[in-house]
Amino acid sequence: MDARQLKIKAAETALGYVEDGMRLGIGTGSTAREFVALLGEKVANGFNVTGVPTSEATARQCLELGIEVRSLDEIARA
Repeated sequence: MDARQLKIKAAETALGYVEDGMRLGIGTGSTAREFVALLGEKVANGFNVTGVPTSEATARQCLELGIEVRSLDEIARA
């Protein structure tokens, strides 16, 4: 397996812990990018999550894939 395949496998494993309706922190980096791509596929099929991204790049990717994003302040008030 090459490095990208390992990152995808790690992202798939992490995604297995995400449940419908969760709020979750979404990190930054190449593995997080793979995770967000997979999460976006689930959201496109009706899965509901709210992400709190750790960077503008991750927030942008989430929004492009239809993943709802909130800031940490917004989540704390909810």
